[in-house]
Amino acid sequence: MSRVLITGVSRGIGEGLLRRYLEGGHEVDVIGRSAPGWAADHGARFRFHACDLADVDALVEVSRAITTPLDSLICSAADFGSDAYLLDQFVNAAFVRAFAVNCIAPAILARDLKPQLEEGARRHIVFMSTGNASLSGNASGEMLAYRTSKSALNQLMRNIAAEWGPQGFATVALNPGWVRTDMGGENAPLSVEEAATEIYVFCEDLMGEALNGRFCNTDGSDLPW
Repeated sequence: MSRVLITGVSRGIGEGLLRRYLEGGHEVDVIGRSAPGWAADHGARFRFHACDLADVDALVEVSRAITTPLDSLICSAADFGSDAYLLDQFVNAAFVRAFAVNCIAPAILARDLKPQLEEGARRHIVFMSTGNASLSGNASGEMLAYRTSKSALNQLMRNIAAEWGPQGFATVALNPGWVRTDMGGENAPLSVEEAATEIYVFCEDLMGEALNGRFCNTDGSDLPW
């Protein structure tokens, strides 16, 4: 069984992915402001590290305190930036927070957990991106903070893929699809359970060096940059 670290598990896709990993017998570390109460029933295989991912100084302390080997880092946490939705009226703090959670926190986690990933069996890093991060796909504007911070996350992924790929790391920006969550809305075609299973299969079965540096769907197909 693999040992993974997941962020963003308090609800939605992240919670579904956490459930899938724990039910599969894996060991899971979690960093975030909160975690679902049911996860504690899995005993020592579940370890929660409390931290607001927007607090970058606190995140450094928490991530550097994790010393056990990791096979995969899965950054699922996201901030939609509802108060930074349109260019004409964005709130500065909301814009900054979206970048902190969606891009800077994953960079910190990758950097500070690199030694633990090097000790693991896989050296996999999965950044949860979105089709809305596609530059060529943006014809409507809107979702200002979310789009721009996720596009920046994709560029972060490319840096890591180029710099660490020769060291045996595989890093991807993964589009989970349109999912029925608080962010995705009730009209989305995928349930949380369906999306979590697709992500789990991707991470456990499809992920590998051949996908390093790719912006892709859970079936491994590419998205336009």
